[in-house]
Amino acid sequence: MSEDEAMWIDVSKAQDGGVKKKILQEAPDGATGPPPDGYEVTAHYTGTLTSDGSKFDSSVDRGKPFNFTIGQGQVIKGWDEGFASMKVGEKAMLEIRSDYGYGDSGSPPKIPGGATLNFEVELLGLKEKRKEKWEMSTQERLEVANKLKTEGTELFQQQKFKDAVALYEDAASYAVDEGISGNDVPDEERPLYVSCWSNAAFCYIKLKDWPEATRSCNNVLEIDTELASNVKALYRRGLARMKLGLLKEAKEDLMAAYKIDAVNKDVRKALTQLKEAVAESKRKEKAAFGGFFNKVDFYDDKKGPLIPNAKGDNPHVFFQIKQGEEDLGRVVMQLYRDITPKTSENFRCLCTGEKGVGKSDKPLYFKGSTFHRVIKDFMIQGGDFTAGNGTGGESIYGEKFDDENFVIKHTSGGLLSMANSGPGTNGSQFFITCKETPHLDNKHVVFGHVVEGMEVIQKIENTPTGASDKPVTEVTIEDCGEMPADYRP
Repeated sequence: MSEDEAMWIDVSKAQDGGVKKKILQEAPDGATGPPPDGYEVTAHYTGTLTSDGSKFDSSVDRGKPFNFTIGQGQVIKGWDEGFASMKVGEKAMLEIRSDYGYGDSGSPPKIPGGATLNFEVELLGLKEKRKEKWEMSTQERLEVANKLKTEGTELFQQQKFKDAVALYEDAASYAVDEGISGNDVPDEERPLYVSCWSNAAFCYIKLKDWPEATRSCNNVLEIDTELASNVKALYRRGLARMKLGLLKEAKEDLMAAYKIDAVNKDVRKALTQLKEAVAESKRKEKAAFGGFFNKVDFYDDKKGPLIPNAKGDNPHVFFQIKQGEEDLGRVVMQLYRDITPKTSENFRCLCTGEKGVGKSDKPLYFKGSTFHRVIKDFMIQGGDFTAGNGTGGESIYGEKFDDENFVIKHTSGGLLSMANSGPGTNGSQFFITCKETPHLDNKHVVFGHVVEGMEVIQKIENTPTGASDKPVTEVTIEDCGEMPADYRP
């Protein structure tokens, strides 16, 4: 027997080799554990295939520990038995045979049938499973919320921001009854609820996760009294929005914070940074349109408009986007009808669904379709409402139509552009850029840009993906349509 083989021990209850463990880091002296059945454990894990070492899942990558109850069948059998052998603070490698994992069927697309799995795991904590929230009295619920908040603060002070934010969000969920938010939060529960979400926002700022920082602040500021008085939440949301490039929205938040506390050093510093960001944005905007803003005329008799929305009457459309069961929010886009009228009309009609059924016998409608391809620091792609995998789609003019023009270039994130398979092959598929992509110029038609909800695009951009760059958790256009004519971003 080799030295490595000797380090593996059989921890399966049946002692049949179905779950083997190799300790990577011993638990400290006096550590609690192992957890009995019915105890809730908190752990980090990274799962790989034994066959080729490819990673298929990781709580570490997501930045949030995983919780489950031992012996309740909430996880694969190999986890129930493997974690039942560990103590808090222990790190180990678990080798789980397929009959203790996902069996002959596997878990497509990442885990094939019959696969043996390796999990590098760390037991972070264990506790007797608390009551379900609906079983608790108000006092019990608030006691749990305060305890979780205290634990989160201890982790924050240790600069364990990812672990801390998970506890703060958990605490916020216990601070109020199920389904309660905004102005419906009772006065006596409001301070704790607000404090938990405000602390969560601070964690996300430390982690530079600007979309999540914005979301956390939104949970505070949707309460009217907080919107009128909470300097911290306004400042933090303003900072996050500025980092997302939402400069107009950032200014609104930071000025609101400044009016409440004009001597706040953080707010004043952020306003200075915002002023610099606005100047830089104008510089880039000027460069993006080739210096056209320095000219008197924005219209050429031969070429038509040289910059979008010179007359201020371009249409706006929206997507309401969901990922799994989570509502990510609304994205509003301006369509460059004055520069790319045919392409813009195609997209507008596909947002409203007004053209009915197409040649594919599918509704010409984005509603219910998904973003099937996401590449970080590049783009997110959708619009295939016939096949859902990037091979389908259909325009309102028939299957394909020609490239309209290449007047607008791919100079920044948030631009709407047509996906294609070569010249003159435009259908319904589109992409939204995440950054400047000059290599796409003169190949793909830019026909609009995001005016609201760039934080939603950023969140989609950062979602875990699998084969063919498809999001692991489906990102769906839950609803879509055209904004009212008087809408102004």
